[in-house]
Amino acid sequence: MWHSCGQFSLEDLCARSSPEVLALARRYVRLLRSLGDVQVLPQRTRLVCVARVRFAGMTPRSDHIVVAFALRRRVRSARVARVESYGPRWQSHQVPVRRPADLDAELAAWLRESHDVVGMQAPSPPARGGRARRERG
Repeated sequence: MWHSCGQFSLEDLCARSSPEVLALARRYVRLLRSLGDVQVLPQRTRLVCVARVRFAGMTPRSDHIVVAFALRRRVRSARVARVESYGPRWQSHQVPVRRPADLDAELAAWLRESHDVVGMQAPSPPARGGRARRERG
């Protein structure tokens, strides 16, 4: 996992991007905060969003932002530019956002699922044909 020391603002993060990128980033942050009790942490090169654990983020580009979120499943959509698998419980999705209309209900639903399932560490359903693992307590 990456680490970034220092205090950064959204304005610092988007300083090398067009003014429209900062506006998109601010809208994205409002969307993230609408999900519940989350921490939105601008870093040197990216923004991360944490509930119990990190579940979403954003990277500014010169003329757009790239939104990232983790799910336990793969989203099959033309909007998803890249998916990286980090095991069966973590599929990282990247979605370019070029205009405010891209921050729509579909993206909000993916982020809500990411928050509720990955960010809040919801229990995984049992594997097909298998039994749920017991937790020791």
